[in-house]
Amino acid sequence: MVRFRRRLMLAGLIAGVGGTLALSVGCLPRQSDPDTRAQAEPDPEKELTATVGTKTVVGNTEPVPVSAVGLVLGLKGTGSSPPPDGYREQLEKVLKRLQRSPKDVLDDPNRSTSLVLVSGVIPAGARAGEKFDVNVVLPPGSKTTSLSHGELFDCDLFNVEMAGQARQALQASGIPTGKVPVASSPVLVGSRLAVGKGPLVVGTLVPTGEDKETVRPATDNPAGRVAKVWGGMTNQLDRPYHFLLNGEGPQPRLAQMIASRMNTVFHGNGDKTGKVAEAIVNGRPMVSVYVPPSYRLNHQRFIQVARLVPLVVPPATDPGRKATERELLAPETAVLAAMKLEALGTDGVASLRVGLEDKDPHSPWVRFAAAQSLCYLGKADPTAAAVLAECAEKHPALRTHALLALASQDDAHCLDQLAELMKRKGDPSLRYGAFHALRLANEKHEHVRGREMGRSYWLHQVAADSEPLVHLTTDRRNEIVLFGSVWPVSGGFAFPLGTEFTVTRKEGEESVVISRLTTKDGEPTAVSGKYRADLAVVLKGLAEMGGGYSEAIELIRRVNAADGFACKVTVDANPAGLSVQQLAQLARRDPTAAEADKVVTAATGQRSAADGEVVQAGGYDMAAPGDSLKKTPAPVVPLRLNRDPGGVLDNWKK
Repeated sequence: MVRFRRRLMLAGLIAGVGGTLALSVGCLPRQSDPDTRAQAEPDPEKELTATVGTKTVVGNTEPVPVSAVGLVLGLKGTGSSPPPDGYREQLEKVLKRLQRSPKDVLDDPNRSTSLVLVSGVIPAGARAGEKFDVNVVLPPGSKTTSLSHGELFDCDLFNVEMAGQARQALQASGIPTGKVPVASSPVLVGSRLAVGKGPLVVGTLVPTGEDKETVRPATDNPAGRVAKVWGGMTNQLDRPYHFLLNGEGPQPRLAQMIASRMNTVFHGNGDKTGKVAEAIVNGRPMVSVYVPPSYRLNHQRFIQVARLVPLVVPPATDPGRKATERELLAPETAVLAAMKLEALGTDGVASLRVGLEDKDPHSPWVRFAAAQSLCYLGKADPTAAAVLAECAEKHPALRTHALLALASQDDAHCLDQLAELMKRKGDPSLRYGAFHALRLANEKHEHVRGREMGRSYWLHQVAADSEPLVHLTTDRRNEIVLFGSVWPVSGGFAFPLGTEFTVTRKEGEESVVISRLTTKDGEPTAVSGKYRADLAVVLKGLAEMGGGYSEAIELIRRVNAADGFACKVTVDANPAGLSVQQLAQLARRDPTAAEADKVVTAATGQRSAADGEVVQAGGYDMAAPGDSLKKTPAPVVPLRLNRDPGGVLDNWKK
């Protein structure tokens, strides 16, 4: 069994040269023209107003899908033998390499195993070692009835490419394909890019109707055939962004200058090497750029600021720099001005601190913009952290940006502010947004630590000295967050949970009875337990008796429908927001931020119809202060309070 616990290698899937081709598609360097090489390179130091953005375009921004044929172990009699098809053949080859009998494993008479299809997405800018979610589904025709209680055995995930698309990409890059062997299969399997493993989570929340607080658990058969492993995919390869130089020819001096400037600006922000950029001059000249740790939750902002980095550092007396400092102190231009000063690195800190002291009681823009930039530069003092917390509380339009900035720093001032925001009365989106931001910053922080309930979901009891609130999610990991210290269950009720459980409470009694019908020695047997009528206690009792996420959600839904909770139950209180470009536009016509707040409040909790995820958008270039304004407000684009650069950068190469 120890030998079987070695990594489930799928090396036999790599199609020789085809693997190299598949991995290369989308990031192949363009061949340089020999005549262009001989041209003299312009002196970049003479272009005093040039920035990184004027000299480059951003590439390598697409997310990379990865997939594998995997094996699930530990099923409770719900597994099945895979049919004799290509999927089984692939898995059998792997098991034979591990010196395991495919028949013993795949045709287990106890039905404890199942062949599955595993997939995930590695977002742009990912670093080796980062963890992402992995999806697990049963292939068509599988007789497995449920993946509950299963665990995904170690499997390697590969990128794939259609052979025809690979050939076209090679030809478009100037590489002759006549002598390049391409596999006869229409699909080329590439390189091992990630490793997936871990316990499966089965069961989700499904919103019903227009009322987002009306939900039902997905407990039907299709739900049992689909599962996730939260954080179960470990990336194996760095995926830096590519800043491709605009001009023709090698341009080594310009590439090296851009890399040097970026390393200077973003030095000291938590990166162990202090180096985020490297010039690449072979083939098409580019600068390979890694996102510094302080921007890890907001890749979009990093690219936006990086493109504003000047190639020549302006002196303190420079008229352009003086103009930017004045623009920071004006609400209508503060957002862009702060980013320009942020792009100076430590040279811009003193000017940003001046903006932090703005005294205008009617406008948040100057203080917000300055505090946000100071935070990303790693210079967040107690004043900056307090300003961001105040903006998050009072201005829904600034909430996601302020929370992300606070979460970006492993700093006590910032994390303490997030912990305090979780205690605020009223707006659930503020409280849950602060919780989620703090968990992104440090999931082991004492104020957000949770308890894994039967390997099915996480239960968090947070902000003990605050107003009680129950929060459920449908669009991210399975979790139930209980704000406060007590969540009493009242009233009389009796209802089933799924096919095995029954929950009962008699009016006037101080306990809730959970019963489960099981089979023992071939005979149906009922077991039951009494639990104090408090939601946290009841949920823990349900988990101890074998109940999972679906049963927990159904319990909350039914008790809430029976008016059994004195506190509010809310679903997906995800704070929405606007892109930084939209914020800058609205600031130019509304110094009080009232218009922006109104637009965002109407969109809080909005989800895209395509995939149920709220996404970031807006591009990377900012409008100049002199550009004309639209007469109508910019359409709201909800921001996902999460690290999701794939959605951010879809159109960056245009």
